[in-house]
Amino acid sequence: MNEDAYFYGLRTVARKRTMDALNRRTQVDGGAADWNGTTLSSITEDAIEAAETEWKTHYSELTYAGFDKAWSSIWYHTSLQPSNFNLAIWQRIEGRDILQGLAAGTTSDGKKHLTINWIERNFSPEYGRFGILLPVLNCIEEYAALVGCERVLIKNPVDPSKYEKYGYKSYNIRKSISDFYCKEIPNG
Repeated sequence: MNEDAYFYGLRTVARKRTMDALNRRTQVDGGAADWNGTTLSSITEDAIEAAETEWKTHYSELTYAGFDKAWSSIWYHTSLQPSNFNLAIWQRIEGRDILQGLAAGTTSDGKKHLTINWIERNFSPEYGRFGILLPVLNCIEEYAALVGCERVLIKNPVDPSKYEKYGYKSYNIRKSISDFYCKEIPNG
């Protein structure tokens, strides 16, 4: 089996486990309507096109101005690493599939770290009330455990407090000018 297929399989398992966990959670504390029609998938050309066309129509100085890099460039560089992490979060709303969020990252330091380098959400009125952070973090933690990583890192978080409530803490990487937040992965 080649490396690309191996890691694709692990990402698929992580996404399934994440959706199973989200479904169990909604049965316990409600919110099933918020998550209805949600799909976790790989980043595809359709996802990149939605991010680069539809999302841009909702950028503003009051909400968010977008990344300096286009998602096509982010995805190209991320996809060069077979063990990359990538996630597109879609939700079916009124018969249309709406891209709610994207996340991309890479492994480093001999696969000790799995880092989310890029994460972005939809700013349209159709943005899900549930947000994207819960599925992104759950999925990357599942994938990190499957790959055997010791920790998940969030590179340059915009609002670190959002990650702290999920158990992430400030983390220093020697000689790096980036800020990181970290969560240790059991059995990594």
